[in-house]
Amino acid sequence: MSSIYCSSYLTSENITLSFHPHPLRRKDAHVTPYYCMGCKEKGLGNCYQCEDAENCEYHLHQICCDLSEGGYSSKIFTFLKSKKCDFVFQKEAVGDGYRGCDACGKEVKGWFYKCNICKKPHYLHPCCAHLPIKLQERKKEEIVLYLKAKTSSKCQRCKTENVASGVRGWFYVSNCRKHCYHVGCVMDMAMESFNKDNDDDDDNDEGDDHPYLMEETTTDPGRKSFSCQSGAIRKRRPKVGMTKFLTEATKLVIGLILSAIFGIPINDAGVAFYHLF
Repeated sequence: MSSIYCSSYLTSENITLSFHPHPLRRKDAHVTPYYCMGCKEKGLGNCYQCEDAENCEYHLHQICCDLSEGGYSSKIFTFLKSKKCDFVFQKEAVGDGYRGCDACGKEVKGWFYKCNICKKPHYLHPCCAHLPIKLQERKKEEIVLYLKAKTSSKCQRCKTENVASGVRGWFYVSNCRKHCYHVGCVMDMAMESFNKDNDDDDDNDEGDDHPYLMEETTTDPGRKSFSCQSGAIRKRRPKVGMTKFLTEATKLVIGLILSAIFGIPINDAGVAFYHLF
């Protein structure tokens, strides 16, 4: 997943974990995508990378690395309809059934949070569990976004209340009520931007490997999930005319949510997802 996941429990530049044979080095990956081996999701923010990077592609989200060392083991969300939910971090799942994230609606394939109170299982990706409750650009104080599990507004991306079949998902809703987006829908926008970037590279650099390839891997047709191959995002200028389809306020809102999801500064979000702006 994100930002979000920037606040950290670990601060060491180099660490050793019991479940990986090589030391890990902290890396600032704002414009370099990676695949987290903990939660099995994509990442763009700070991470820990195997010291033997030439021979080992092992990466962990900053937050997943924190969790593996005992940080943030339990989460309670006051904005949920039921305030009794207590999400506890787990590395191993019991059974092989499908698990969907309550926040983004996508499949949970690796480490996760699970509510240990509700009879009906509820799951969250580690990064989704650490989405900030409030988002605000310091220079644009008139727009404030709040994370909600239920709202009277419909997502401006999918035009519905549910992010997936039978899953409402979490939203970011502005204080003015003019902007409302599912967390999962903004993730889909990011993936489409990456894939568009790959299409352009294929057209312009025929024969070159894709710098960053996202593939849909869900086992449930009602929900989407993505895995990735690591590589680098190429910085480039937006094409002329791309920005006319979005208002400045909408671009700010989407940029804030992207920065939260991937744990990167909002300016870097504009570079990484230039197709959206």
